Amino acid sequence: MQARSLLRLFTGLIATLLLLTGCSNSTLKSVWRDDQDNGITPRKLVVFVAVKDENLRRMAENRIVQSLPAGYGATAAHTLEVAPQLESATVRARLTAGGYDAALLARLVSVDKSQTVVPPQTQFGPDLMFRRFGPRYSSFYTFYPYVYTTPGYTVDNTTVVVETLLYRLPEGRPVWTAVSETLNPRSSAQVIEELIKLVGGKLGDEGLLPIRR
Repeated sequence: MQARSLLRLFTGLIATLLLLTGCSNSTLKSVWRDDQDNGITPRKLVVFVAVKDENLRRMAENRIVQSLPAGYGATAAHTLEVAPQLESATVRARLTAGGYDAALLARLVSVDKSQTVVPPQTQFGPDLMFRRFGPRYSSFYTFYPYVYTTPGYTVDNTTVVVETLLYRLPEGRPVWTAVSETLNPRSSAQVIEELIKLVGGKLGDEGLLPIRR
């Protein structure tokens, strides 16, 4: 009875540790850059985030602008009168009049659900095949390694896919795109913060956006 209780205790501790050590992970799955582009860092940038939730859109656009160096000419699109419902010619005219020479657009592509089955994991000792298994058949010192056997379990996974594009204005020509995946984020805010570091860092390394120091 004590051994079974000990087994349940250790199994619970292991499961807790697995949950605590699990964290989201953002990666770039693909990156494209126009080899014919001049590579000049934009002087004045407008930031668009395409999601249905208006509050999330505003928060994301603001965070991206805040992540850029202070004094850099970046503007969140929600502060301008350039709603998606407007004709493209109107949007172009307003951005051109505002002096913007680049647009950064991030759009949510998908939120995918999946499951991963983790089979039971057992430590097999050299004498396991030659004796009956169970605490009443051996001393604490020979039984101890086997209490770390973990049962099988299922992990629910969420993958958030985002596409980020950089355009030259006023012509609206795409010069850089990337598709990123974030696995098991705890919140939308975490996805945004991780992509700011990942995508923003990549654009900074390629000289297409300034890096905040």
